[in-house]
Amino acid sequence: MSSAIIDKTVLVTGANRGLGRALVVEALRRGAKRVYAASRQPMVVPDGRVTPLILDVTDPVQIQEAVDRVESLDILINNAGVSVPNDLSDRSAFEQHLAVNLYGTLDVTQAFLPSLTSSRGAL
Repeated sequence: MSSAIIDKTVLVTGANRGLGRALVVEALRRGAKRVYAASRQPMVVPDGRVTPLILDVTDPVQIQEAVDRVESLDILINNAGVSVPNDLSDRSAFEQHLAVNLYGTLDVTQAFLPSLTSSRGAL
């Protein structure tokens, strides 16, 4: 077992399914002390080390609420994302892609940077 994650606090965005859910499970398996499972639709995990968070990475209010709930953070895994068709003629789909995959990741990272810095954490 890797010791890099033992007794650490981890936040995973996009944690309710697929890769995000797998990242939550893996963090627990590797000995994380606390895993914040953040998504627009929170997941339920029968493990007391998991704290579900409602988080839409495009919503500044929800980002701040998540920051307020997370007491300390060692590892941030920006997993939230959307896939859009390769149709550049659909501007709204492309804007949604940028809002989630680029700006959402940036906003979440910047919001948690003070906590990560104080814990000497990692992205």
